[in-house]
Amino acid sequence: MNDDIFSAGFTQLTTITSLNLSYTDITFLPECIEEFQHLDDLDVSYCKYLQEIRGIPPKLRTFRAIECRSLTSSSSSMFLNQQLHEARETDFIFPGGSIPRWFDKQGRGPSISFWFRNKFPAKVVCLFILALQQPEYAETVSPRVLINGQYRGFYIYSYLKREEGIVELDHVYLFDLRVTPFQDDLMEMPLEEEWKHVEVTYQGMCDTSLIKGMGIHVVKTERMSMEDIRYDYPF
Repeated sequence: MNDDIFSAGFTQLTTITSLNLSYTDITFLPECIEEFQHLDDLDVSYCKYLQEIRGIPPKLRTFRAIECRSLTSSSSSMFLNQQLHEARETDFIFPGGSIPRWFDKQGRGPSISFWFRNKFPAKVVCLFILALQQPEYAETVSPRVLINGQYRGFYIYSYLKREEGIVELDHVYLFDLRVTPFQDDLMEMPLEEEWKHVEVTYQGMCDTSLIKGMGIHVVKTERMSMEDIRYDYPF
């Protein structure tokens, strides 16, 4: 399958909710993808000739572009848009190796954290810079969330499998914390004034994953005062 699929008939698919173009020989995704008003799941993984993505569907929430080695940096950067991730519950992975400046806290290491009091923030955006060290394994990255040292949620995500001899390619894994299934409804936690420590970490099924960088962004909302959020030890 190649660019011929973007003929006149492609625009007749604008009502679909999911589109899988993985492992195809497409070189671009046309501007008309923005007309797909109901599309919330798009997968273009392992499209080795894909260079350009010329638009983003208005309701896109899940996006996969794993091992798209020809994708331009300008196409990847579109998916780092702050307004995009603040407006939706996104779950994206695509080639890239930088953390945008709009993230409130950045770091390296096995985890990143913040403190809150009163209600849990309505929206928290997390970002991992992922890489693989050993190509012969299929990798699974599992983000995990702890509050005051206790696991409250985790999300299993199957990452990718590289072939022998392929050069390592960094990926951005950017997700809304609300895609992580919690043991209980964090929005309904009892109102308490003491500070609670939230730690976002990860676990890989094999010791092949490497987190090169992490970022976290708490979105400002009317129902939450930013005075109730701290990125450093508040005591």
